[in-house]
Amino acid sequence: MKKVKVRNKKDYVASFIKESNTVARQGKTVYVRKEFHERIQKIVQVIGNNEVSLFSYIDNVLVHHFENFQEDITQAYKQKVSNDLF
Repeated sequence: MKKVKVRNKKDYVASFIKESNTVARQGKTVYVRKEFHERIQKIVQVIGNNEVSLFSYIDNVLVHHFENFQEDITQAYKQKVSNDLF
């Protein structure tokens, strides 16, 4: 799997400061640390000009994470599952 790197501010904004293709009400509720919530809120307010939701930002970050680490996640998962079998 080719890992996508965010190299500069322009790439960062294009990758993360945009509306998600998924509607928030189709997701699930999760809790984040208060300080992360405040930090993300500032990011979407300032960089996103209050035009991007917290949901979209977090969704975009997670999409990037899974695109970049899916192989590692799959290997760790398979190793854990095979070790737990009998």
